[in-house]
Parts: sequence; structure tokens; C-alpha cells
Amino acid sequence: MTPLPVPQRWLAALLGVSLLLDLVLLVGGGTDRSVLALPGAAAMAVCAWFGVSRPAIGATLGALTLTVSSVLIRVADVNVPSVGLTHIMLTELAAGTALVVLVVWRSPGFVAVASVTALVVSCVAAIVIRLLTCGSYYCFDSSSTFTLLVSSSDLFATLVFGLILLVAAVVTGLYLRRAAKQRVETEMGLLIRKQWPLGGALALLCLLELTELGNYTGVVSLAGSVFAGVCAFFAPKYPLRNAVLAAGGIVFAGLADGVSSSGYGEFSIGSTAACMALVAYLVRYVPPRQAAWGTVMLAGALVISMAARDSRALGNADIMFITTFLLLVGVATGWYFRARDRERNQTVKAAVTSAQQGERMALARELHDVVAHHVTGIVVQAQAALMVAGKNPDVALPALEKIERSGTEALTAMRTLVGSLRDGSAAWTAGTSDATGQATTDLAADIHGVLENFTGPPVELDLRLPPELPHEMGRSVLRLVQESLTNVGKHAPDASTVTVRVATVEDTLHIRVSDDGRKRPANPAGGSGGYGLVGMRERVELLGGRFDAGPSGYVGWSVEAWLPMRKDDK
Repeated sequence: MTPLPVPQRWLAALLGVSLLLDLVLLVGGGTDRSVLALPGAAAMAVCAWFGVSRPAIGATLGALTLTVSSVLIRVADVNVPSVGLTHIMLTELAAGTALVVLVVWRSPGFVAVASVTALVVSCVAAIVIRLLTCGSYYCFDSSSTFTLLVSSSDLFATLVFGLILLVAAVVTGLYLRRAAKQRVETEMGLLIRKQWPLGGALALLCLLELTELGNYTGVVSLAGSVFAGVCAFFAPKYPLRNAVLAAGGIVFAGLADGVSSSGYGEFSIGSTAACMALVAYLVRYVPPRQAAWGTVMLAGALVISMAARDSRALGNADIMFITTFLLLVGVATGWYFRARDRERNQTVKAAVTSAQQGERMALARELHDVVAHHVTGIVVQAQAALMVAGKNPDVALPALEKIERSGTEALTAMRTLVGSLRDGSAAWTAGTSDATGQATTDLAADIHGVLENFTGPPVELDLRLPPELPHEMGRSVLRLVQESLTNVGKHAPDASTVTVRVATVEDTLHIRVSDDGRKRPANPAGGSGGYGLVGMRERVELLGGRFDAGPSGYVGWSVEAWLPMRKDDK
């Protein structure tokens, strides 16, 4: 069974958690019939899931589902809990936001505008329809879990929050749309692409915290949670520094909340979740002693913050147990990923060592089969020339010509092998073509030749080479393109198009080969030795570049390399 792509797994987890929270809220804070609102929320989650592959259709179905669900809720007189948007369930909110991001990201402009408009109109209609159901006699107070409030101030807050959420979703979609068109991914873009699931989860928890604000003074605590979440989001780059900043922000927010006597409550779910993520990053990336100090510092910040809000918090066994347990979960998570990183590094090192050993054997065979063959011929011809030179000098002339020709061929082969070793390619194997075994003098012509001989799907070529390119770099570029196209033929038989880009970006030569294949066969045509990516990575790194290979979004595969064209002076 083919595993789901990572973004789809995270979206499924987010929708699943939202649905579970809605179920808890419906059972704990509603009437016996409140659970009848759950199928509509589940249908919205299904629409968001379908929107991953068909954004416009998913958004249309989501808008229709939200409207129909609201009518059924109105007919059945069902009360639903809301988070952020009045009368809109958490799952519906998460699914609608995801659909807005998806359609803006992956749909044409007109379709995206129409889809977002449909979602917004259906959301407003749902609020109005459910408002007629709930009436104004349900209100929120500190003793209930989630209840419904219908008042002018609440509707204004809903309007403001909905507008902020819509703008954030559209901006996120536009950012992803722009990033998809960019040829070179920045370091910040790579961090955001990897960290967005954590950012979404922390934003969801801050939404839950927002619903518990009793008055405006509690905004200080919410700001502390948001600040800690931002620190956790960027923690992979500087874990210890972000942990220190987050601890300071949590303590400051707790003290400010305690001085203002806002009655916010001693436990902050947003700050605690951010600390869990920070602890996990500390344990994963930082040396053990520093990770221990950072964990103690975060735990102390949470305790001080809770005690500042309510002096009785330290005596609350339940609160202290939950906080300790959550931090231990963060420690365990960090240990797990640290062990997995260590195991992966060992596997990569073993694979690289094995690939290098194989290339050494190939070089040894080439040296024996080519150079030794020419040298042996030279020795034989020289012996024959010596034997006949005294009696018939004219017969020795053809032998001398053969000796010269064999020596030239041997010298050429030796220079080629030495050149392969000097540029670190270690990719010469017996039987390779001239294009990959010798230095290229016309890279553009050689790349066109490789594409003409490619038997796979149509290739879109974007070729913008610098005026001058070192021979060893040209040979490496040609090798990367050829090996990537070979992998497309093996691993992406259903691909309809392949994009090849070799272009200069400032002082860097960027190579990208991507396909749109949806299925990766377990047994590729021709088999897979497993050394292709390892060899390409080694070649790029030995040239001082950066290499990346993996799924390109939800479908396809891409191989990218960045080779510096300007070397530092030695």
C-alpha cells in the first residue's frame, strides 16, 4: 500500500483532531441532539481532503455541504459549539480555511476567486441560518465549557475574526503559489514548508485559547502564547536561543496577567504546547547538557506563569501533573527523532561508503581493461620492432606507428580517469558513453543530445548557461541531467511531462529535473541499484554545491542541485 504524502497526512491529522474536539464539545456542552451536527462537520472534512487533489471541486462541495448542514441544523433545532466564528464548528472552520488555501494555491485566478467567494457566502449564510436556530438565550460564562452567544458585539467580533482568518488564508495560498513558481527555494521557504503543520496546530490551539478570554486584559496571555508559538515555529534553526526567548515571553505574559488580575486562568494551552515543541527540538538538536538546561528553563517559565496568575496553581495536583506529563511527551518525542536522525545518518554513510567502493572497483576494471590493454599492445609492438629492426628496418615503421597510436590512446584514457578522480565525480564505469565519461566542450549540444535520446514523456527544457563553464562542472551537470532522466524512465512510467532546467541564478548554477508522475512502482523497469541519488549527491557536494531530491508537492518527483560557479581564492 502506497503511503500518503506528508502534507496529506498532516491535513488528515489536523482534521481528525478538530473532529474529535468537536465531538467532545458536543457531548459535554450540548443537548442530546447536538451530536446530530457532527455528520455535517465530518462531510466538510471530507471535502477538504478531496480538495487536495481537486481544489475547486472540493471548495464547491464544501460550500454546498456547509449550507445544507446549516439548513438541517435549523430544521432539527440543534445547538452547535463554535470556536472563533459564531455558530461555526471547529472542524468546519479548519476545513474551510484549508480549502481557501488550496484553491488560492493551486487553481487558476478566476476559479480561485469564485471558489473563495462561494466559501465566504456559504459561511455567512450558515451563521445567519444557525443564528435563527440558537436564539439569544444561550450565552457564554466561565462556568460552562462552550455555549453560544448572539449579540451585536459577538457578531462584530465574528466579522473581525473571520476577516483576519480569510486574509491569512489567502496570503498563505498566494505565498505557496509564488513559491511553486520559484525555481530556487530559499532557506526561509524551506523552513516554512517543513514547519507549517506545527504552525497550523499551534494556531488552532491559540484559537481555542481565544474563546476563553473573559475580558480584554487576557489578551496579554494570548500574546504570550502566540509569541511562544512563533519561537517554536523557528526553533529548528536556533533551538536554545528560541527556547530562552519563549521562556521570557511566557514569564512576562504571566506576570502581566497576574498584575492586571484578569482572571484568565492559570493554565495556558497555547504556551504549554509551544513549550512541548521547543523541548522536542532541544532534545533533538542540542547537546544533552544544554537541552537539559533549556527544558528546566521552559518548565520553570510555565510554573512561574501559572503561579503569577493564581497562587493556588502550585497546589493544584491536576494542573501540575498535566503540565509535567506534556513536557515529558516533548522529551520523548525529541529522543525519538534524535535516534531516528542518528540511524538515518548511519544509513546514508553506509550507502555512500558502499557506492564509493563500487566506483573504485569500476575504476580499477577500467584501468585494467583500457589502459593496461593499450600498454600491453605497446610492449608487444616494441618487441616485434626490436626483432625485425636489424634485418628489415622498413618493417619496423608500421610497428612504431601502432606504438604511437596505442600510446596516445592510453594517455587519453589515463587523463580521462585522472580527471574523473580530480573533480570527485567517481562516476566512471565501464561501458559509459562519451558524454558522461569525458569532459564536455559544448554542454548545450550535449544536453540536447541526451534529450533527443530520451525515450520517456515530452521534455520541457529551460536552458540558460553562462558564457564560460569549467569542464568538470559541465560534465557534472550533464551527468545529473542524464541520471535524473534515467530515474524518470524507471520510477515514473505514468508521467506526462518532464521539466529540465539548467540556468544561472546570480553566482549559482541551478539544475532541476522534475516530473508529474503520481505512482512510484515498487519494482522499477530495469531494476534499481540504489546508488543513483547517492552518486549525484556526492558529485554535487564535492563541487561545493547543495543537492535535494524528493516529492515535488502532492505529485511527482524532483531532483535539484545548486553548484557555485565562483570558487574562493586559496
